[in-house]
Amino acid sequence: MPRSRKGRIIPVAPVDRLIRKAGAGRVSDKGAERLAQILEEVGEYLARRAFELTEHSGRKTITDKDIELAYRQWNRSL
Repeated sequence: MPRSRKGRIIPVAPVDRLIRKAGAGRVSDKGAERLAQILEEVGEYLARRAFELTEHSGRKTITDKDIELAYRQWNRSL
């Protein structure tokens, strides 16, 4: 059964594979779509935070270190 994109940035099929890789035998369409939506929201938050860190340090290019720092800050807030 084909999965719909509905304006997604992250395709649902790779998310389905990610869930299966985590050990799930079966994955519903809605479950994979919801995880894709959550991953996009978290990704957007991390990108925004990394951009703020980059601006604060007077640079224009977001580096892997900015992403890592934004991720660590987000992970601490959980």
